[in-house]
Amino acid sequence: MEKILVIEDNSSLNMVFEIRLSEAGYSVECVETGKDGVNKAKSNQYQLILLDYNLPDINGAEVYNILKNDVDFKKIPIIFVSAIEKNRLIKIVQDTGADGYISLPFKSKEVVEKVKEVLNRGAKF
Repeated sequence: MEKILVIEDNSSLNMVFEIRLSEAGYSVECVETGKDGVNKAKSNQYQLILLDYNLPDINGAEVYNILKNDVDFKKIPIIFVSAIEKNRLIKIVQDTGADGYISLPFKSKEVVEKVKEVLNRGAKF
């Protein structure tokens, strides 16, 4: 079973991610801060990370850079999740090299589809 780490400070969203992705057959773990996300990522093996851009301690771009500068995480896909303006989010994805984005608000099936697309194809978008 593929494991997904969700780094998101909104507990309601975490519940949605956990329910929908678990129903789709993924193992899901959630944390609510960037620092906890980095620590959790480094102590477990995940196949994908969903990363909120606006976290309470360090922002998602910083978390992304910390992980991607570690050789163990270079190949783990990271998808940004955010309510920021879509064009800005797309620019962040392009600038960082992230594997995609999910704009808030979203439909639950869109999350599952995006996760499957990234995991199955290794697609950049």
